[in-house]
Amino acid sequence: MKSKTFLFFPIFALLLNSCQSYTDSNAVVRKEMYAGKYKEATVLIDKSGIATENRNYALYRMEKGMLLYLQGEYPTAITNWTQADRKIDDLYTTSISKTAASFIVNDSMSDYSGEAHEKVLLPIFSSLAYFANNDQNNSLVMIRRAYDIKKYLNSENEGKNSFKYDAFSHYFSAMVYESKAEWDNAIVEYRTALKNIQSEENQSSKEKLKNAEIQILKEIGRLAEFRKRNDLLSELKKANPQLKWNKHTDVLAKGEIYIVYESGKSPIKVPKDFFIPTGGSIARVSFPEYKVMSYKSHYADIYIDDKNLGRTIVMEDIGKMGEQALNDRRLRDIVKMAARVITKEIAAKKLRDENPLAGLAANAFNIATEVADTRGWTALPDTIQIFRVSVKPNKETNIIIRPESSNQLTFTVNLKPNEKKLIRFRTFD
Repeated sequence: MKSKTFLFFPIFALLLNSCQSYTDSNAVVRKEMYAGKYKEATVLIDKSGIATENRNYALYRMEKGMLLYLQGEYPTAITNWTQADRKIDDLYTTSISKTAASFIVNDSMSDYSGEAHEKVLLPIFSSLAYFANNDQNNSLVMIRRAYDIKKYLNSENEGKNSFKYDAFSHYFSAMVYESKAEWDNAIVEYRTALKNIQSEENQSSKEKLKNAEIQILKEIGRLAEFRKRNDLLSELKKANPQLKWNKHTDVLAKGEIYIVYESGKSPIKVPKDFFIPTGGSIARVSFPEYKVMSYKSHYADIYIDDKNLGRTIVMEDIGKMGEQALNDRRLRDIVKMAARVITKEIAAKKLRDENPLAGLAANAFNIATEVADTRGWTALPDTIQIFRVSVKPNKETNIIIRPESSNQLTFTVNLKPNEKKLIRFRTFD
């Protein structure tokens, strides 16, 4: 029995090392990213543990993909996100052994398959990357992939509540359809985005997305009028008699810029510990919870020359989506954690009966290894915001973007009539 006790300690040390918080181990990468040093952050993540750990393959590809995306390396970002998406897909059928390991030790020992909102955001950001690379067709393919994932997760009762904070996927899909002159498809997507915002389940987030709702109503009115959809126009004017929108013929005569603002830092997971007595010992129970990351730029004002055209509109509250996804799976986590703690306690009690020293070591092992899984896609922004600008065709125009507390950005464009261009940017401060 003594040999078993001594054998226990090196294994114990190894497992303790593996239980280090991902939030802590990834801090140096986030620091470089927040400072805008994306290449340096990419080098660091390539040298980090998750780059070589098979259980963290999907997470590594998520994080690296975002760092490449921030550098404008859209094809390689898409490749990384596609690899992450495929891995997550595979995990539904091939992760039995790792799941068993997580049951014995903790959840961080299992393959990382992403939170519900992260699974949906993978193809959404891929869609943005494709559109930024002037590939509208594949941009739409990725949006449809996001819809398929949502549908599947809803059927599994996973993440359903977190999607109420998403108006962006359908809104952006509609914008892509507009760039392809598929007006009726665009109307369908705008109406779906509106339905999501106005649903009864979405009342808690409705105030947050109020400006998004108004913007979507304007888009529906503009296209319904152009397509002579009198049924929609009548319904729209009855419910919103004060609502006004641009003439679609005027929009077609000009160039149009789609501004996508990825603002702030998404919340990161931290452990929340509880200690509870279990018979003759103490068990540690640890859950992940999201810690809000502070930042100052919550919107951006858009100018042409010195004229203020308006302010960006929140279409996707990623921070809220993450918090809701975690809350939605809390009960499932409690059941799994309780079963794991009981299993560990039974094993420790048996060891205590045979050898008090081994039992003490087992109890220490149980406390040390019952830690929260803090892995998550930390490179995500907190919100996705939009703004649309029509510009005079065949003329150089300076677009000035002034985030609330970040440096001003200036873009010069020269667009043909009805030409669409995406300008996307990210702030962390």
